[in-house]
Amino acid sequence: MKKLKKLFAVMLSLVMVLAMGMTSFAADNKNTITISGKGLDAEGAGANYGQIIKENRESTLGWQFASDDIADKFVEAWNKANDPETKLDANGVIAQLIQLGVLEGGSNKDENVNVEAGTINGSTNLSAALAAVTFAATNNLDLKTGADVSTTGKGLYIVTAHSNGYTYLPMAAYMNTNGDNVAVVAKGAKDQLNKKVAENGQSVAPGDEVSYTIDEEYLYIAPNANPKTFTITDKLTNGTFKENSVKVVLKNSINDETGTELTENDYDINNYANGTDLTVDFSNHYNSAYAGKIVVITYTAIAGEVTTEVPLTNHASSSNGTGKTVEVKPVSFKVIKVDKDNKDKKLPDAEFQIYKSANQGDTNAVELTLENKSTVYGIPVGNVIKTGANGEASVNNLDAQATYYVKETKAPNGYSLNDFAYQLTGADVKAAGTTTETEGKVTYTVQTYTYTNFADITVKDSKLSALPSTGGIGTTIFTIVGCGIMIAAAGLFFASRRKENR
Repeated sequence: MKKLKKLFAVMLSLVMVLAMGMTSFAADNKNTITISGKGLDAEGAGANYGQIIKENRESTLGWQFASDDIADKFVEAWNKANDPETKLDANGVIAQLIQLGVLEGGSNKDENVNVEAGTINGSTNLSAALAAVTFAATNNLDLKTGADVSTTGKGLYIVTAHSNGYTYLPMAAYMNTNGDNVAVVAKGAKDQLNKKVAENGQSVAPGDEVSYTIDEEYLYIAPNANPKTFTITDKLTNGTFKENSVKVVLKNSINDETGTELTENDYDINNYANGTDLTVDFSNHYNSAYAGKIVVITYTAIAGEVTTEVPLTNHASSSNGTGKTVEVKPVSFKVIKVDKDNKDKKLPDAEFQIYKSANQGDTNAVELTLENKSTVYGIPVGNVIKTGANGEASVNNLDAQATYYVKETKAPNGYSLNDFAYQLTGADVKAAGTTTETEGKVTYTVQTYTYTNFADITVKDSKLSALPSTGGIGTTIFTIVGCGIMIAAAGLFFASRRKENR
């Protein structure tokens, strides 16, 4: 009896050990979907999932859609993505998914047909279909531990990710056998295209050249996606692109000082010479090795007849639907003409010429003398300006970051010409942050600046004096003597005429 009890105890212990092992085994065989990717470590990032196709052993194909609603939306999008549009039913689409290797079946007996995580999104059809059923991703996918899908088991799952400042494509994950851990890599890029103007181009005048930079992450596009679309565009308002000014560089990080300059084998560019629309198109030369790196595009624009109301505007956008606008404007100043001895007396009809700073020897450069007697050089810009009845003349459309001089070319009536040139000072331009504007469903950022005009210039003229007296009383004497001589000459003339008449 004692031996029997001992044997029973040993067997009970073995049962307990086996039970613990079975528990452990069951735990190890749960089905898990995990996700990782750029931007998912940021605060507020998250992911969701949902089953869209499940196992059906009573079906010839072995699969069925998880719901009628999912089937309707998925099949409709799949058919529309075909060219020409097809009329497949749910089973027809599932058959194509099996053929593509997205689902197990037929000759495809791989243990896990989810090849490199995320790449099964590569078909245009599947990408479109997944986008149509994102509503099915209702369950939370913990970014640290993943999602346990043991209860729903085998099938195709949709996975969506979100993070502030990023755009992700919906992803598909195929769960096959018990114990699967499917690791999905979120494929996406920052949805913020960055654009900036060179610091010396934040203010412009007509004809000025302005340098711009655009940078964006090189988009991830699945290897078998067709077509592959990746473009960056820019549209000018009140300006034109400078011919042969575009340069495209690929960097590992935006902070890298150098990068690799891309060639015509990496992108196409439209005929933008002297035009207003620029497109850099990577679609036909898409290189997956560049995905996630930074594309930096630089180019030069030539300002048109810019004004404060009609600035030089650039609107950049890309094929991922993001964009940014940058506006740069000119500034102005006022020249005031006054009487040298009476500053309150404003003088009309004085004429002035504006000069932009230049170097000696530059074409059309003119030598100018400042009040401190120093010599500078300038090129005339714009037309001659004239003071009005208030003694003032305004000059607009000047570059706040350039150096200008103003010189009087014609004095008012009764005044002498001021020969000195005066340098304009005080203009400034500062970045003032960004505002937003909406175009359709896309919200764009707009870079704004604050502008300070050049300080007003006051030019003083002296009155013209009467002819000076040079001889005092002596002048009077000479005048009297001269008159006397003339009278005497006249008397002699008439006396001689009388003698002749006798």
